[in-house]
Amino acid sequence: MNPSIRLALPLAALLALAGCGKSPEQLLASAREAFAAENYQQARLDLASALKDRPEDREMLALLAETHLRLGDPDAAEGALERLERAGGKGAGIARMKAEVALLRQDPKAALALLGDDTSPDGWRLRAECQLALGDDEAARAAFEQGMATGGEIRIAASYGRYLLQDGDLVRAAFVLARLQALAPRSYEALVMAGDLADAQGREDAATAAYRKAVDAFPDRVAPMLALANQYDAAGKVDEAAELVERAGRIAPDDPEVDELRFQFLSEKGEWEKIRLALQGRESSLEPGSALSMTYGEALLRLNHPEQARVIFRRAVLVLPGNPYSRMMLGEAQLATGDAQGAWATLAPLAAGTLARPEVLERAAQAARALGAPEALDLQARLDPARIKATMALVDRGEAALAGQDWKAASAVYQELLGRGQDPEVLKRLALAKSQLGDAATAIALADRAVALDRDNADYLYMAGLARLDAGRDLAEARRLLEAAATVDPRNRAIARALRKAKAAVG
Repeated sequence: MNPSIRLALPLAALLALAGCGKSPEQLLASAREAFAAENYQQARLDLASALKDRPEDREMLALLAETHLRLGDPDAAEGALERLERAGGKGAGIARMKAEVALLRQDPKAALALLGDDTSPDGWRLRAECQLALGDDEAARAAFEQGMATGGEIRIAASYGRYLLQDGDLVRAAFVLARLQALAPRSYEALVMAGDLADAQGREDAATAAYRKAVDAFPDRVAPMLALANQYDAAGKVDEAAELVERAGRIAPDDPEVDELRFQFLSEKGEWEKIRLALQGRESSLEPGSALSMTYGEALLRLNHPEQARVIFRRAVLVLPGNPYSRMMLGEAQLATGDAQGAWATLAPLAAGTLARPEVLERAAQAARALGAPEALDLQARLDPARIKATMALVDRGEAALAGQDWKAASAVYQELLGRGQDPEVLKRLALAKSQLGDAATAIALADRAVALDRDNADYLYMAGLARLDAGRDLAEARRLLEAAATVDPRNRAIARALRKAKAAVG
């Protein structure tokens, strides 16, 4: 058959071809192999073909329902379960799959009711994920541990591992990864979690190697491609990163993360006209403060359309008042439109920080000179090559210590930087290090000083609330601070997660 004709066949014809010449038994065996290899699309095709001859085969219907769940399709899974029950299927497995359907539909209470007293590893996994959806992290963690104590299995280990990584518990995450690798060393979950843990630990080479293994073993999965692309980007391999994103786009053309990364890499390569042409028709639908919106704004600025860029970055600052990039770009747009006064008002607070990068200092110095502000001389002095090199080396050391969770080193670096002036960002980072070292009183005091310097910054409010929450102190105030942080930055998942914990703790 001509390959071009085969690609043009509709789904019904593909299903017929998938089963061509195979018996239902052979198709079921093929589906089991595909399912075990985590090739769920192939398993679905094989089962659909087999069920044409045996529409009431309970084993096939059960596997089909499970396959749809793995593909994240609750409607198709529910349809398969209805067929299974009409064929006489019953038992805890069906209730468990119905619970997962309810969870996929974001109804965790219904899912918990359906689970009942299911004590299988998958039952504990679903129970834990329901508790997370309900905001009870303590109950979720207990359920995960119960499931792991039964001997565990791939899905609960992977789910627990993701939770631990999000929660920053890298020690326990490493233990769960070891269990996962013992259960299924070449599984998708084990390969990806190895990369995620290495990335969280700041081990870039190990993360890159793990993600590359995942991409090679599972070439149809987008997530490890994007993770590997980010690793390449961090290493300065923008072309390699862009190639991976294009490959991911062919698999998932509507994935918003693929879209964002594609334009991010175009911006890093300075292909502003490509960005403008691609996004100008979508301008009205771009969410203010989103990565795509700000990439488009920068493209307009670089192509000498500063007024349009200023509007975009002004909206971004309103949505994300604590975001330094949006503020820096707004200041640059204001400079480009001749508004030196506005640019200085925007950039001066950023440049006052000890951690200010050279690009911020350069733009602020330009605004100060245009306005005739006396601060221009000090800013120019801070840009002295030897001075800025020493400062940035210290800043990079601090960021590396935070990434690697070396709290003692981070504490030492930010203590030194704090000696150079009252910078709320330094105070926040030092508070984090002190909190992780168990010095709750100092952490709370430092975080409160950061909030006092900038009461509208979500990060500082979050740290002040988190320091109290982690220490189990003044929980009502922790909740108030986290609610204030969530009001400023409602899309921040870390803030939302901490707020759920605080609400559960206060009762």
